Amino acid sequence: MKVAKAANDTAKIEQLDTWGGTQQEMAHKQLMGEAPLTNILDVLTPAFPSIADKAQVSVVASDLLFAGPSVEKVDVTDCFLDWLKADDTTRKMIREMRNQ
Repeated sequence: MKVAKAANDTAKIEQLDTWGGTQQEMAHKQLMGEAPLTNILDVLTPAFPSIADKAQVSVVASDLLFAGPSVEKVDVTDCFLDWLKADDTTRKMIREMRNQ
């Protein structure tokens, strides 16, 4: 966006504004559980082995349709936040969302 603005490239600025709005809307829907997390999971896939190791789990699943009573479900959110090097503000938002 900075490059487009510096070059006064109005077409590129408009394209980026549209893209940003679309991404923001999708992120909102994802947060509300109204859209799939595919694009996020694609980025996080390389982290799965190290996160599974850190959380001491054998499987990392975003959607579990069924699990028998012997399967222990473990929240690995904090491991992902560590991998992403999330700041305190982000971690606070996640804690607040968990409480709701």
